[in-house]
Amino acid sequence: MDNPLHKHGRFFDIWAKFYRGTLFGLELRRIQRNALERLRIVPGQRVLDLGCGPGDGTSRLNAAGATAIGLDYSGGMLDTARKEPANVGRLTRGDAGRLPFRDGAFDKIVCTNSFHHYPQHFPALREMRRVLRPGGLLVLVDPRKDHPFGRLAIDFAENVVFGLKEVRIFSVNEWTNMLRDAGFSDARVTVGPMWQPIAWAEVFVEATA
Repeated sequence: MDNPLHKHGRFFDIWAKFYRGTLFGLELRRIQRNALERLRIVPGQRVLDLGCGPGDGTSRLNAAGATAIGLDYSGGMLDTARKEPANVGRLTRGDAGRLPFRDGAFDKIVCTNSFHHYPQHFPALREMRRVLRPGGLLVLVDPRKDHPFGRLAIDFAENVVFGLKEVRIFSVNEWTNMLRDAGFSDARVTVGPMWQPIAWAEVFVEATA
């Protein structure tokens, strides 16, 4: 049986070739910048850019004075990310369900539009909580189940068309419950503004370890 991580990694290896040149990719990058603003970075903070993709977020975080590490499973995405000078020596390939970091290693984590691709969703969330220091902040953005575009893009396009059956999205209420069960002490779960159609179809999480 094909390893789900390898399958999703190959999907993003291909996506890496087109990501920055598509209107959809431009919108995802805009949403990522919004997430980075919510992190409220202070220079010197240790930050994990989880599912870093082509490294745009990691590069911005390091330029802002953070010590940011980008992690992704896709070799193609990491090859693109390595072209950013600010990312040199700060990228690693790994599995979100088994993060290669010690407990409390990071002050903050950002994860944008990659969580639904993690084959083990709840274990990945528990891992995020584990590697955050007490009081650390998680900012996560992902498509939401309680919006028709989210269901169309994920449940149909990625599940059916691309055969990524492990992909799964969650409603606002499900996110609130998962964050509590994963051990986060406080969480704010909102949706994007209606005047930004893609963002409106997404959940914006700010959770404290």
